[in-house]
Amino acid sequence: MNGHDQAAVREAFTAQDKMMGAIYKKGFAEYVKELADFGKAFTLNDMAVRCIDEGTPGGVHLAGSGILLGVDKAAEILKQAGVTEITSHDECGAAGIYARQNGLDPSKSDEYGKEFARKLAEKTGLPYTKHIPIKEMARPSGFHSARVAYYDGTGKFDCSLVEGLPGGFVVNRRYLDKSYALEEMKVCISIATGDHGFGSLITPEAPFLLVAVGDAAGGVFGLEALKKELESLEAVSGGKVKVDGFVRP
Repeated sequence: MNGHDQAAVREAFTAQDKMMGAIYKKGFAEYVKELADFGKAFTLNDMAVRCIDEGTPGGVHLAGSGILLGVDKAAEILKQAGVTEITSHDECGAAGIYARQNGLDPSKSDEYGKEFARKLAEKTGLPYTKHIPIKEMARPSGFHSARVAYYDGTGKFDCSLVEGLPGGFVVNRRYLDKSYALEEMKVCISIATGDHGFGSLITPEAPFLLVAVGDAAGGVFGLEALKKELESLEAVSGGKVKVDGFVRP
């Protein structure tokens, strides 16, 4: 679907219009108050490391399972986060970025993703349990259907566990330093507004949302601090990106 089947792209976009319209109107903090069992979004079913891709919900998120960080740094973060297993997935955008950054063949990016996951498993002693095929992912092949990216200060958030929450990229700010976490958010924005995402359908009237998920304890991972970090990304977007957020109940 990557940018070619425009009718299908538009259909996927309009399918979210009612939900996104309510969020734009009320703001995320008010919107989530009306969701039944909203607290369930903070009860992870597993502690596998997964990509930030909206197609791989659950667990702990790092772009390409950490491929852009390198094995040593990724291993540190996995330990800190209490990760118990490692995954990779088909059509990984972060593995594609890694390939381009290192002068490798982007068409083989999934192989680099698998290779990195194996090295990370070796380094950490954790099992590399799965390469997730596109047919098992929560998005179509060749296309990203996310209109939001969550900037998670709790390390426990899974939007797929609560009906009414839009599916989205998840950047795990809890375990990443600010500068790298913002780089991952830039990757989300570039995918969503590019030809593998909704592209020109993202407008100031229907913006891509950067959603701060604030820890109830406040502080550096609290809602206001996270929103402040995201403002720099909103400022350069020409109105196509807006910052919003809510606090973990």
